[in-house]
Amino acid sequence: MGVYSQERFQSDLCRDGEYGSQILLSLEKIRLFNSWMGQTLAPYVGDRVLELGAGIGTLTSQFLPREFYVVSDINPSYLSYLRTYSNGKPCLQVRNIDAGVPGDFAGLEEKFDTVLMINVLEHVPNEQATLGNIRMSLLPGGRAVILVPQHPALYGTLDRALDHRERYTRKSLQQGLERAGFRVERILDFNRFSVPGWWLNGKVFRRRTFSQVQLKVLQMSMPVLRRLDPILPWGGLSLIAVATKPQSVSSIGDPQFRPLHLRK
Repeated sequence: MGVYSQERFQSDLCRDGEYGSQILLSLEKIRLFNSWMGQTLAPYVGDRVLELGAGIGTLTSQFLPREFYVVSDINPSYLSYLRTYSNGKPCLQVRNIDAGVPGDFAGLEEKFDTVLMINVLEHVPNEQATLGNIRMSLLPGGRAVILVPQHPALYGTLDRALDHRERYTRKSLQQGLERAGFRVERILDFNRFSVPGWWLNGKVFRRRTFSQVQLKVLQMSMPVLRRLDPILPWGGLSLIAVATKPQSVSSIGDPQFRPLHLRK
């Protein structure tokens, strides 16, 4: 099997025109932004990880090596790219998993201490079914780390191009997780500085993608924007929820099943 090159990958995505591919591929190029996201998520990532909707592994590459890592997507081009990327990485497995389909999680029950789902929950038609699948795949005490778009008022042409079902609030995200049986540890604001740009592009100019000039400016400005982000007086473009699957009675006291932040 030949190498699935970056050029062929980009060509396939442009031809397919699915899954918001053009926007997603553009965002993958902002390496400093993706590095910031990875560093923000890293404290909550354990040793046995399931990553749902991994794209081309932008985050995956930051979290390897791990004891056991399953990376997944539903986009055939992404999956081909990930299978090539997994060569020579014995801890890394690639699976086609639709987060909302229970059968796709067969054999993964209580296998993970961390499930990462970044910019996926807002796409699925049944939020509770998806969260139930995640909960089933986690060990007792394991964590779901979920990033979703925030601010319903920002919903516009960019969200429609990405096939977003909704944009969340803190309250709606927490309630959804608690309804699915999770205990919410914390909810973090992420990426405040992008809120004005998302509003301008998606609500005012009604664009369906970002210009190359905008992306280059963002990449060059990231060191400054990252330092400014915590002091901006509004909520982030995204929310990051860290939620724990409750301990079962039988597992209390077993170090394997303690929440990650309590392990020694």
